[in-house]
Amino acid sequence: MPNKHMDRHPSAAVKIIIKWKSRILIRRHQSGVFDFPGGRMKFGETILGTLKRELREELDYNLIKEPKFLDVYNYISKNKRRHSVFLNYILRLKEKPKLVDKEGAENLWLTKKNFISRKIIKEREFLDKIFR
Repeated sequence: MPNKHMDRHPSAAVKIIIKWKSRILIRRHQSGVFDFPGGRMKFGETILGTLKRELREELDYNLIKEPKFLDVYNYISKNKRRHSVFLNYILRLKEKPKLVDKEGAENLWLTKKNFISRKIIKEREFLDKIFR
């Protein structure tokens, strides 16, 4: 009998941390979940292609400047049903971009202090990295 977990593979997703001045863009979905823009890669799609598509779909934003690779995050859900590998990128902007939310999420530009006080991200090392 085949093992149901043996034929499953992690999904690849890309996330982009957009930084403007001392603030980072985070999205709060209607469910209350906070998330950075981005999403799952489609089969045959490039990483940059995925980032461009996701930013157009979520924020009506045209990615022109290639973002810098930041790190990789491996996520396995508590119930072991979801396994995602996130490729995180960072884009530092000199001007605040015009963003139009297309998915019903709220776009928030938060400082490091905001992230800590709202307990959005608990990993201090990651916060230090994105707010450098």
